[in-house]
Amino acid sequence: MDCARIANALHEGLHLTHPPIAMTFLDEPPMGIPHYAQSAPSACAFWKAAQNSLFYATAEDHYNCPIGAVTQGFSPPQFVIEQGMALIERMGKIQYFEAVEFRNVPRVEKPHRVIVYGPLKSFQNLRPEVALFICTPFQAMLLSEATGAVVWRGAGKEARTYGRPACAVIPSAIQNSAASVSLGCMGARTFAGIQSHELLIAIPSGALAESEQKLSVILKANAEMKNFYKARESQFPSASQSVEKSWQSGISRS
Repeated sequence: MDCARIANALHEGLHLTHPPIAMTFLDEPPMGIPHYAQSAPSACAFWKAAQNSLFYATAEDHYNCPIGAVTQGFSPPQFVIEQGMALIERMGKIQYFEAVEFRNVPRVEKPHRVIVYGPLKSFQNLRPEVALFICTPFQAMLLSEATGAVVWRGAGKEARTYGRPACAVIPSAIQNSAASVSLGCMGARTFAGIQSHELLIAIPSGALAESEQKLSVILKANAEMKNFYKARESQFPSASQSVEKSWQSGISRS
C-alpha cells in the first residue's frame, strides 16, 4: 500500500483542510518512531498532533481519558476505571451520556500495548489499520461514496453514523470493515480542534486503496449530477422566488 500516494490523492481530490491521519495498534513501539512526549488530556488530542508528525502513545498515555482508553482497546487499572465511572455518572446526571450506552460502545479488539499515530502519508514502513478524516459533510459524502459505505446493501449493512464518544468511530470502522462516520462530540471539538462545520469519517485500511481508485469516478459522477440538477432547477421557479411572490400577493390584497 502506497500510503503517501493514497493520502495525496484523497487530500487533493477532496480539497481537505486537514491531512488524513492514520493509526495502527502494536505490541511494541516501532524502531525510530518517537514517544509522544506530552501529557494528553484526551485520546482525541492525539488526532490533532498526528496531523503534523508520526509518534506512538502507550496505554498509560491514554489514561487521562478513561472512556477513550477503553474505546481504543486498553484495559485501564482500577483507579482509571473508577474515574471513568465517575465521569459517566456525571454525564448521566446532565443527560449527556447514560451508563447503559457505554456498554454498547465499540472497542478495539486487537490486543496491543501502543498506538502509532501520524499523517497517513508517513505510514510508509507501517501498515495503517485505520485512517481518520476530519472533513465537511460534503467531503464526507464524497468519501463515503468512494468507499462504497453508502451503498444500500440491505440486511443491516447500511452506513453507520455515530455521535458521542467520537473515538468510537475507530473501532466501529475496524470491526465492520467499512467506513464509519461520527458527528463528533464535545470532547473531540475541544481537544482535537474539530470545528462546528466538520465531522469525522474513519476508513479501515482495506478500503483505502479502493477509495483512491474510485474517487475520480465519484467526483465526475457528482459533477455531472450537479449539472443535471442545475439544469432541472432552471426549469422551475426557485423556492425563494415563490415565497417572495406569495408575500407580495398577500401585501397587495391587504
